[in-house]
Amino acid sequence: MSPISLLCSLTQIKREELKGALLSFLFIFILMASYMILRPVRDALPSDWGDVSLAVQWSFTFILSTIAVSIYNFFASKVSITKLVPSVFIFFALSFLLIYTLSKSGFDKELLGKVFYVWTSVFALFHISVFWSFTSHFYSKEQSTRIFGFINTGASAGAIVGPLSVVYLVKNLPLEGILIIASVALFAVVPLVMILNRYHHNVTSKGKTLGNLDPNPFSGFKDLISSKQLLGIALFFFLFSGISTFLYSAIKDLLVDYSSSERRELLGSLDLWTNILTITIGLFATNRITRKFGLAFSLSSVPFFVAGMLLILSANPAVILVLALQLFRRAGNYAITRPAREILFTKVSKEARFKTKPIIDVAVYRGADVFWIWGLAFLGDGYLNLGLKQQLWVGAFIAIIWGFFGIHLGRRAERAPKDDEEENEELLATSSQKA
Repeated sequence: MSPISLLCSLTQIKREELKGALLSFLFIFILMASYMILRPVRDALPSDWGDVSLAVQWSFTFILSTIAVSIYNFFASKVSITKLVPSVFIFFALSFLLIYTLSKSGFDKELLGKVFYVWTSVFALFHISVFWSFTSHFYSKEQSTRIFGFINTGASAGAIVGPLSVVYLVKNLPLEGILIIASVALFAVVPLVMILNRYHHNVTSKGKTLGNLDPNPFSGFKDLISSKQLLGIALFFFLFSGISTFLYSAIKDLLVDYSSSERRELLGSLDLWTNILTITIGLFATNRITRKFGLAFSLSSVPFFVAGMLLILSANPAVILVLALQLFRRAGNYAITRPAREILFTKVSKEARFKTKPIIDVAVYRGADVFWIWGLAFLGDGYLNLGLKQQLWVGAFIAIIWGFFGIHLGRRAERAPKDDEEENEELLATSSQKA
């Protein structure tokens, strides 16, 4: 069996779909590598801050995220998507070069650290949201159940390169050097956007050109408010953010006695093992899980697992156990929940995909971060003074609600009308069987 045939058999991707899938794999690989170089550096900062100070930074992140999404929606209404998508990555590359310039000019380090933390948190969601808006436009629901799991392993592969780089770079390069590397990586994805757009337009011949969007800059917000499906996805993100916040806070508190370099290396190692596990699941299980058990299972299995683990963890909140839970939660999210979540966007309009999706992925998610981090501050040293064990109980309850809502979203999507392409494929398959 040839390597191509083996890959197609392993991933369930058809031979004619393979080139596009591989290009998208490379695209998200570079994006995630650029972010994962920055993330351990960002995540090492909050252990020096209190709960209220961290909540303030997350509030600034939400405000800036909302502004950024609004500006993005404005330009999405004025320029073609073929120009909009690469412009997003060029803009972020230039922004990190600006932070580099400020750091070299003697800008206040403490303030610059908070600026870096907030801006990287905006970038963390924005670049991947734009990638999936672009990618999901070219695939049907049936195709996405086979292809998205494989594409998403590109993110995990890039996320392995990032942490490996961090372990080396923190010992050999200052923060400024890391910013330069991230910027160069973002510039490198711009040609890939153009190649992929040309490939899908000319090669796949599905007539799915990008074109222009509604000139109304507020149409994305309008669609979110008026659509039960999009509101449901937004609520799913809201609950997902709650669990992420509870574990993020727990890790922050447990790492307070570690030095800054030890935190960066420990968090970098966590990211490395998370993505090794994600690739393993993504290559061998994701598409099979989604196709066999359905979207409802894919969207709810990780939440219910996390709920059970949080209850177990509350009995012994040791560093190693919290990190282990974070490992399995992230791997499950990246390998199973994330591809299933992106499949939901193959069933929405182009307007919703390019305008409303970033609002959900960035503004709603960061707004949820603010809600949950202030909620944790209220539960902790802000008012109730609950211990970590009691906070983990609250987190488990939220995870259970998150799981049931995943079932609801998955079943709703599975009841949605099939794409014309899916119906044609089923008709051809039936005809072949009769023949």
